[in-house]
Amino acid sequence: MRKPWLLTAAVIGLTCVLAGTALAQADGAALYLRCFGCHTSTGAGIPGTFPPLAGHAAELVKADRAYPVKVVLYGLAGEIEVGGKKYNGKMPAFGDQLKDDEVSALLNHILSKWGNEKMLPKGHKEFTAAEVKAQRAKKLTDKQVLGARPKMK
Repeated sequence: MRKPWLLTAAVIGLTCVLAGTALAQADGAALYLRCFGCHTSTGAGIPGTFPPLAGHAAELVKADRAYPVKVVLYGLAGEIEVGGKKYNGKMPAFGDQLKDDEVSALLNHILSKWGNEKMLPKGHKEFTAAEVKAQRAKKLTDKQVLGARPKMK
């Protein structure tokens, strides 16, 4: 005698496991909702206060791959220049709010938007949770992150 309910239960169980795995993966687009109040939905930023991510995030990765991770984890305080314009805002640290895989997903999302994807260095690989974990161990202040900012052309 066949047990059709057994096959149905197996299919439902497998579907739940696969759906749970997908839900457990960090969603960079959803995480960016924490950022768009300052950097806007287009990555353009707010003139004079919050710099653009559009067309700039990839420049940072080219100059120092670890730097964007530090900015998200520890924040940034002080004057910076992006595209010839000065910005003097304060970015809060998100290291106490985001897990390593969430930070990497957020950065990968930003780097896939607003022209950044076209500016990435040849052979660029997505950020990983392991990279974030390595930077998290450094325990920096937002001022130290400013001091570590790579010089841009």
